[in-house]
Amino acid sequence: MRNQASAGGDTGASAVEFALVLMLLILLLFGIMQYGYTFFEYIQVAHSAREAVRWGALGATDAEIRTRAAAAAPELGADATISIVRTGVESIAVTVEHPVTMLTPLPQFAVPASVRSTAVQRVE
Repeated sequence: MRNQASAGGDTGASAVEFALVLMLLILLLFGIMQYGYTFFEYIQVAHSAREAVRWGALGATDAEIRTRAAAAAPELGADATISIVRTGVESIAVTVEHPVTMLTPLPQFAVPASVRSTAVQRVE
């Protein structure tokens, strides 16, 4: 009789512990999702910068470079900022920057505001 009485009093404690642990697991899951998507955006930005600088090194105009950069990563949309710097006739640098898309309700200080990649190549 005594074991049944003590077992009935502990059922609420396990529900409270589960609720506390569940909040941490959900926060961890949101963090993993946001990190993965931010990394995906960084890969797209880096690919866009590499593709644009390749065309710039082959003699493309600034408008063509911007078009190639946008075409290399259509997932970024019109939010990407593309800057082109030509250092004389020797090299070209293309920087692509894109604001991070927030998928989860994480605080902004946990995620960078934007992802940026710069590619430099010698002009042929």
